[in-house]
Amino acid sequence: MPNKTVLDEDFAASRGRSFGWAVQRRRKALRLTASELSRRTGELGYPITRSTIAKIESNLRLGKIDLAEVLVLAAALDVPPVLLIFPGFATDADTAVIPGYWATDDDAVRWMSGQSPLPQQRDIDTGGPTGAPNPPNYGVELIQTQVLLDEALDQRASLLHHQLNAEMDKGDDAHNIDLMLEKNSHRILVLQAQKQNAVRRLWGFGSDFQDEETSEAGDTETDE
Repeated sequence: MPNKTVLDEDFAASRGRSFGWAVQRRRKALRLTASELSRRTGELGYPITRSTIAKIESNLRLGKIDLAEVLVLAAALDVPPVLLIFPGFATDADTAVIPGYWATDDDAVRWMSGQSPLPQQRDIDTGGPTGAPNPPNYGVELIQTQVLLDEALDQRASLLHHQLNAEMDKGDDAHNIDLMLEKNSHRILVLQAQKQNAVRRLWGFGSDFQDEETSEAGDTETDE
């Protein structure tokens, strides 16, 4: 395993410092003591002690935060996890997204939530971009497709409701609603196919995960 560089350690410490600040600020905004927050985490099934919370808020662990702590603290503090990781969202703040790679917190949140690829690096002195934008990837495509599919399914539910009312009133809108439903059904089928393709390209197997074992078995080398 390669040794960590000073840059790596600075990055870990800065991310831990930012996370600890966010936990503390949100806890105080809710008027919770560290003991009360600890009790909330216990009620969620993953108790985090008061002393651990104090260490996180003071960054005494130098950025060593495990994923379970991030998720449980976010739930206990009633805040999206991504805002504990990038608390400068909506403030025009810049942050180190990965070691030595700066972007706005807004762009970092969009990247972490799958709305966009790794954000374009920014010059911390001028605030301007330092290179070309990163192209979209399969993960972004999958999430965007799922969002569009959810919208299409919501639209279908609404159209079916209007169709029922139109048939009861025997109005002229029934034909138009039928046409809209037909277009909506076609869109749903297209988006479902796009979603399956995105999952396959992203993970190497279908969205039902049934061929996962077959795929992994084929990748396993046997000793002779």
